[in-house]
Amino acid sequence: MFKSFILVAFVASALSAAPAPEKTPEESRAELLSFGISPQAADGLIRIGTEAEQSKVKPDGATQSPLEAIGAVFKYFQDVEAFMKTQSPEDQEAVKKMLETKKAEEDAKWQNLMQSGGK
Repeated sequence: MFKSFILVAFVASALSAAPAPEKTPEESRAELLSFGISPQAADGLIRIGTEAEQSKVKPDGATQSPLEAIGAVFKYFQDVEAFMKTQSPEDQEAVKKMLETKKAEEDAKWQNLMQSGGK
């Protein structure tokens, strides 16, 4: 069940029409906490995200190939899922609520985009 929420969230965010501005770790932590995620779980999720961002940088400065990028995204979500399995049921429920909210926001953006003809 948790995998399906992650997949839906990933697809929705990957297909977003306008790229989201980068959030600082402090902004991300505040957002996670606002959904009722515990500070320990929020810190763990931020750590996983930071590690994923850092893994995109190659020593020679080259960019990832599309296959490497897709693999990195799946590894990120596997890491998040494995981490969340170690967290409390309350944190798991809070993350589920957050993903549902994010999905609804992305769906609304897509509806607006489709109604405006992509403008």
